[in-house]
Amino acid sequence: QGSFNSQPDQIIESDLDKRKYIYFTEDGGSAPGVHVRDREGKYYTMVRAVPGGRYAGDETVGLAFSLDRKKFYFGFQEAGVLLEVTRNDGRVFN
Repeated sequence: QGSFNSQPDQIIESDLDKRKYIYFTEDGGSAPGVHVRDREGKYYTMVRAVPGGRYAGDETVGLAFSLDRKKFYFGFQEAGVLLEVTRNDGRVFN
């Protein structure tokens, strides 16, 4: 679950299966990251900065998915870093 010291930023809705997910980045805060909420209201954290670590206080930006949905991309704005996340199980990000 996002810490929401700041606000949700970029929001992407996905309805590839009946659970329907909303992906969002967190704008600032002590542990910015990429988070997900499903139709039942459950929250998941896809990735987040370590509090007090290299990207703490930065802003996650640029959330995007590959066409086959097996990878997602995001960046840390102030650090100027773009990251690619791939599933090890071969499934897609819904």
